[in-house]
Amino acid sequence: MADTINPLEQAMNALSESIGGNFEEQGGIEVLASMLSLPDDEFETLSPFILNSLEKSLNSMNDKFALVKALSINGMRGEDLLDIYEKSIEEIDTQLNDISQQKKDFVKQIMGMICNAITDTEGLSKRIIQVPIQILDERARIPEYAHGSDSGMDVFALEDVTINPGETKIIRTGIAVALPLGYELQVRPKSGRCANSKLRVANTPGTIDAGYRDEIGIIIENVEAPIQEIQYEKAPIESLLIIRSILHGKSYTISAGEKIAQLVLAEVPKATFYEVENVREIGEDRQGGFGSTGLK
Repeated sequence: MADTINPLEQAMNALSESIGGNFEEQGGIEVLASMLSLPDDEFETLSPFILNSLEKSLNSMNDKFALVKALSINGMRGEDLLDIYEKSIEEIDTQLNDISQQKKDFVKQIMGMICNAITDTEGLSKRIIQVPIQILDERARIPEYAHGSDSGMDVFALEDVTINPGETKIIRTGIAVALPLGYELQVRPKSGRCANSKLRVANTPGTIDAGYRDEIGIIIENVEAPIQEIQYEKAPIESLLIIRSILHGKSYTISAGEKIAQLVLAEVPKATFYEVENVREIGEDRQGGFGSTGLK
């Protein structure tokens, strides 16, 4: 089988070197060789699970961004990776004569999934800012992008927290970061949570400054009124009322591991001020504010 795998090794090693050697270091070549050595019936049973596992591992945007960074460090672009892929596919078709077409297609799928993960992500992110993160609690989760085109990354609650009506609490995340100078993390609410509950990020948008090194906490407020309604009736004694019922506001429980807000990495230019005689003489004066343009 060694002679049969040789073109495959060359193809996968070329791909591996372009993305930092991770594939080879994790035993990817050996796994492929073992899979291709299986009888066709066993291979047919196992291959869908291997492909599904790889697809899941490549579904993390953080991992995709790491692959793009590795590609960049090696002085390559997505277009270069596609060239390697196309040449490798040709070698697989012409030189792997001792294995079935199904196994050839399996190898192509693996290489294609890796290439797609990198090139798709490279097209979505022009700059990838490396942010050191410290895990302060083993239950904590690293913030992550749900989709490659998302502006905000989800941040997760460390523990169960119940917030009563009218109450404000700081939700722990179990993480701390060291932002590069010139950047901030903006804390913004999740639209789905705001639409379906009375929970709000209290200081929207919150700011995590570049010099902040403590645990990130998300300030969440339950804007539900503590008392929704009071029903009463007149008492036998004139001018007195008897309370029949009180409808209290709803409490909300945020569970550990639940998405509580989103973080947006933003570049922050610095402002310097210089005094002038009249700011109206600079640029265009819109003439008024505080509703001066009306609502329609």
